[in-house]
Parts: sequence; structure tokens; C-alpha cells
Amino acid sequence: MNKPFNDDPVEVLVKKFLTKNGTVLDLRLKYIGDEGLEYLAQCPELIDLEILNLERNEVTDKGIQTLAKSSIITNLKELHLERNAIGDGGAKAIATSANFSYLHFINFWKNKVGIEGAQAIASSTILVNLKNLDLAQNNIGDEGAKALAESNTLASLEWLEVFGSGLTEEGKKLLKESKVFPKLQTLVLE
Repeated sequence: MNKPFNDDPVEVLVKKFLTKNGTVLDLRLKYIGDEGLEYLAQCPELIDLEILNLERNEVTDKGIQTLAKSSIITNLKELHLERNAIGDGGAKAIATSANFSYLHFINFWKNKVGIEGAQAIASSTILVNLKNLDLAQNNIGDEGAKALAESNTLASLEWLEVFGSGLTEEGKKLLKESKVFPKLQTLVLE
């Protein structure tokens, strides 16, 4: 595995980067991969974790599915997944796992989430506390935009980003005119 910014094993990274109160773990650019997520999912030191930054860690659906089944990481409020290889399977795992019921922020920027992933997020009864959703630079297209625009469970959203995700003017219009986001303050389409 090419790890240009990290030569430490994940157990050392946890000791280095977990805040003293155990609520924040910033592993951006550490390239821990799915194997690293397997370790995190079973790491007792992460029982109080609320913010997890996994930006650019070569994480795939498999790693997210492992995290979704964790009996330890169950209180996340923020999840940063920017620049990984997470697709519909990972989005579905997050949308259906009670481990993510406290999430108010999730960033999928520059992943591989498609229509099915957007539909899973839009119909999730788990992600009802979500305030910030970034799906920019994915492949949700107009069908994914339609699912979001018709969601019955994302009423708490205040921020939604979908630029560069294959939307035509029709998909953008659906989101602009949607009435399902009464608290929405920012919609980033371009």
C-alpha cells in the first residue's frame, strides 16, 4: 500500500491522533484502508468517538460495512469520507446502520456514490439528524437528485452539496424547488 504521508501502523495512529477526551480521531491522509477500519471498528479506545476523519484513506464499501457493524463506534456525529472509493454499498451501510443515527454531518465528496446510494440516504430512517450532506463529485445523477428532493426523512438538512454529480438542469431544478428541506440554508449545485 502506497502511504506517502504515513509509515505508522493504525494502532500507533490511534495513540497519536485520538484527542485526550477520546471524542475526535483525525486520520486524514493516513491511508489506513479497509484493514485499518477493521482495527478501528474493534478498538475499545474509540467507545466515545464522535468525530472521525477518514479523508483520503483508500476506504471502500467493505471498510464502511465493517464500521457499520462495529459494537464500539456507535456515537458518531461527524464522518469525513472525502476522496475515498466508497460507492453505493458504503452509502447503504451508513443509511441502514443504527451506528450512524447520531450523525449530523457526513461528507462523501469525491467518492463513487451513485443513484442507489443517494436513494438509500434519501429514504434512511437512521439519518434523520443529518444537517450537512456533501455528495459532490459523485454519480448520483438526476435520479439521485429526485430521491433527495422527495425524501421524507432529511427534513433537518441545512447544507446540501451535489455539484459535479451528473445532474442536468432538471435534477438541479428538482432540488431547488423541493419543499422537503424546510431548514436548508445552503444548496451547492455548481
